[in-house]
Amino acid sequence: PSQPSDVKFTWRMQTPFPASYPMYTGGTMLAEMLNSMSAGRIVATNNPSGAIVDGLKEMRAVQEKVLDASMTASHYHTSEVGLVGDLFNLHPGGPNPLEFAVWVYESGGKAMWQEMYDRKNLSIHPEMAMCTSAELFGWFAEPVKSMSDFKGMKFRTAGIWGDMLTSAGAAVVTMPGGEIYESMERGVIDAFEFSSAGVDYAAGFHELGAFAHGPGVHAPQSAFEFLVHKDTFNKLPADLQAILVHACEANFIRSLAMVDYGDTLGMQKLKDYGTEFVYLPEDVQISIVKIANAKYDEIAKTDEFFAKVLKSQRDFLTAYRDMKSFAQPNPNIMEEYK
Repeated sequence: PSQPSDVKFTWRMQTPFPASYPMYTGGTMLAEMLNSMSAGRIVATNNPSGAIVDGLKEMRAVQEKVLDASMTASHYHTSEVGLVGDLFNLHPGGPNPLEFAVWVYESGGKAMWQEMYDRKNLSIHPEMAMCTSAELFGWFAEPVKSMSDFKGMKFRTAGIWGDMLTSAGAAVVTMPGGEIYESMERGVIDAFEFSSAGVDYAAGFHELGAFAHGPGVHAPQSAFEFLVHKDTFNKLPADLQAILVHACEANFIRSLAMVDYGDTLGMQKLKDYGTEFVYLPEDVQISIVKIANAKYDEIAKTDEFFAKVLKSQRDFLTAYRDMKSFAQPNPNIMEEYK
């Protein structure tokens, strides 16, 4: 084999997250992996939202070569890739982190991820590079007991989940994360969803006196993508291309462990504070899944690629969950009788 090239590549990265968020930390972890695994031949420096370009404009900045790379999420640029971007990130009733990873790496999801950009003539090379587990379902001024409780509720959220809540009668409000605390405190909103237990605790939401609801059926996982321009990727020698791909794979599981542990600590801190928890009634969860799937079916009728990705996920999950339901022990039983 030929000797590795000693040419160095200096990359400017940006995430759409503040430096205090674990998703920013995940991007920095990946930058450090690239630096160390390449023995300094890839020098990647991560930056928080707004440091180089406006937040949520990172994908376009990579496309235009203003940024060399970004750790972001496909649901932030559905205006450019289509609503199918939601299927490669959190979506109501969707796969959990492990299910999503198996689908991406082994059941055709990775090729479709690339196709999502190619079909829109975007010169983007994506790699799945980070994942978090389910978010809290949300924080509510009053406990949710039935779907009728959503009628007229001023609920802070966004995206396809916001469309689904609107169909359930909620008055959806979109606002930046930094405005949530004061808006809930002043009664501008009745409820909101933001992130997982560790992140929500760090944001101080437990101080609002609201009821924390779970499980996060609206967001069973959140997957994040590492984007580089195809020209940037193709300029790398073969060994650095392999390092980039495998660093992203390693960062996926490493970041998931980091966030899950933070959520474990965060949940305990919420309990210690005295937060009141409400487990969303099963009939409400079922209704949400039905609303979500009806919405997906509606989109699939007019979007051939969305239909292709949706069918691939559904077919895989049916077979995978059938296997897991028989082979995998129920952790609740093992915990109860330990």
